[in-house]
Amino acid sequence: MQNHPHSTVSWRFCRFRAAGLQVGLVLAGAAAFAQPVSTLAPTGATFTLSVPYFEYGSGSSKQALAANFTTATLASFALDGNSVKTVAVQTALYDVPSIGTATGGYRLTVPYFEYVAGGVTRAFAVNLNTTDLRVFAVDAASLKEVTARTTTLAAPSAVKVAETSAQTVGANSFGSSSKLAVSWTAPAGYTVDHYLVTATETLMNTSVSLSVAASASTATITALKAATPYSVVVKACKDLACAASGSAAGVSATTPTEYWQLQGSGNAVATLTKPVSDGNARLSATRFGAEAGMAANTVQLYYGPIGIQGLAVASTSTISASSASSYLNFTSFASTSGIRSPATSTGAEIKSVATGQGVPLSAALGAKVRLFFEAGDANGKTRIYSIDSADGYVGRDFNLASPSTCTTNAEYLANGNCPLTLQIGLDGDTALPNAKISNARQHKIGWPTQTDWRWDGAAGTFMVFTVGSVTGCSTSNFNHGYAVWNGSNFVVQYDSAGCPKLFKSVQAGVPMHLGDARYKMYYGDPGVTAGKNTNSNLPFLGPKQLIFADGKSSSAAGTVEFEDWEAVGIARNIHFLWPNGDVLNATAEGYIDDFQFLTPTGNLDLQVLYLTITDGNVVPFAATAVLLNP
Repeated sequence: MQNHPHSTVSWRFCRFRAAGLQVGLVLAGAAAFAQPVSTLAPTGATFTLSVPYFEYGSGSSKQALAANFTTATLASFALDGNSVKTVAVQTALYDVPSIGTATGGYRLTVPYFEYVAGGVTRAFAVNLNTTDLRVFAVDAASLKEVTARTTTLAAPSAVKVAETSAQTVGANSFGSSSKLAVSWTAPAGYTVDHYLVTATETLMNTSVSLSVAASASTATITALKAATPYSVVVKACKDLACAASGSAAGVSATTPTEYWQLQGSGNAVATLTKPVSDGNARLSATRFGAEAGMAANTVQLYYGPIGIQGLAVASTSTISASSASSYLNFTSFASTSGIRSPATSTGAEIKSVATGQGVPLSAALGAKVRLFFEAGDANGKTRIYSIDSADGYVGRDFNLASPSTCTTNAEYLANGNCPLTLQIGLDGDTALPNAKISNARQHKIGWPTQTDWRWDGAAGTFMVFTVGSVTGCSTSNFNHGYAVWNGSNFVVQYDSAGCPKLFKSVQAGVPMHLGDARYKMYYGDPGVTAGKNTNSNLPFLGPKQLIFADGKSSSAAGTVEFEDWEAVGIARNIHFLWPNGDVLNATAEGYIDDFQFLTPTGNLDLQVLYLTITDGNVVPFAATAVLLNP
């Protein structure tokens, strides 16, 4: 033995004394253990040596006991008299502790005990001498480290895994998409300290674990991926460190698919409820928390109103999870808010303002809204820019002077009243060039998080954005690039072949934070054209898909890198229902575009989709949907 993990204590057993064992006590009966293991573990400022099975005597007179011994110094142990009990004599055991007579008294021989520190199990052997069966001194010469073994106990039985929160909408029955209910029967033969319930998914091998009290026989495991096969294991732990345990065989179960229900009536685009009366396209949604002043606890749409070329703002009243109208209905401030496409443009000047995303900034960054948006120039090139609000968290006025809207190229210049910052440049640009990227369009940042509705500008935040076709890197005309904020700029990620790292055949990607370094991302797959209206020129995104990311999949567990995302080849379908419960057909789902998935209250129990929709014939307009089975 080298050094005890607690630095003030030497592990040399020349200073290790034992506490008293009163064999003559009246002992209560107890059940036997399956290959019991002695352990040494810290209990506050002291340590406890637990010996769950030791023998004395021989032949027909052999008996077995269990007892605990405590020490504050690791120099002597005192018997916990209340812990002494008889246990059934077992056969076919190995490394059996025993007590017998020795010169001047008795000797307790412990040929194997375990100590766990920092997740590492070490095993030792030692003899403890006593003259009064109360205080035991260590025979220093007997102390040695031995090979640790895995101790397997009886496992929980009758493990079952089922869906939870079952409901039926129309002809569709389903449970929660992120939870599974687990039940089991306690194992026999030992006292369980606690259970560990672990669900491991088979696609990326990520897992979710839950510690459950020893008295429980059911648990609901949460934070799971939708429409994903899992293997669920219930482990019974005999001790706090789970050094001795019994694990049941894994039980397979698959979480249900997500079901999103459009709001309104009937089963047609024309009967859906419009959250804002003039909503057309280019829609995204922003959540404001309690610290946002007059905008506190609201959701704002940054959207393209009918008849306006650019982005304007609409806002809800105060959000309440118990009132659907509070997060589904918006008041428009179109005439006095936002940014506009300039009436004239030449060369690289901004010609058109398209989809944006409003991101509230932390107090350290100015306590305002940064509107990221795509803008096209007169040469047909599209880049991603940002502009900061002049009215703090109100987030409607981006003009440093007046009026409250930005409309001309002169205003967008660096010395103008609506100065822009380039965020994603193109191949050949002087500023922020990105090789092989000829256009940067429809984009979303991995914000907000479950921790805060404000962005603090910390390195590691990611952006996904449409890059279109990339010659020599993808055969699809629709791809998404990946950029990571380095504290100053969004840096586009490239592979070893010099290609931008791409989500291929992906359009309108929207990430949503799930807690820790976990996200899900929704997108359309335009490579699937089933249902497309061949007489329409409106964008058709195809079926909507869902993939997940977990930062723990790579070495940088606290951030989400491109490699942490699942491949699009294993994406899940999601289901959309009309207000009457019917499933949307391929045409209706395929024309859902310009969408934003959001938790209006910051809680995953309420997830809302703000979107634009058409049937391929009518002008797109804004609509909403709610996740029925979070």
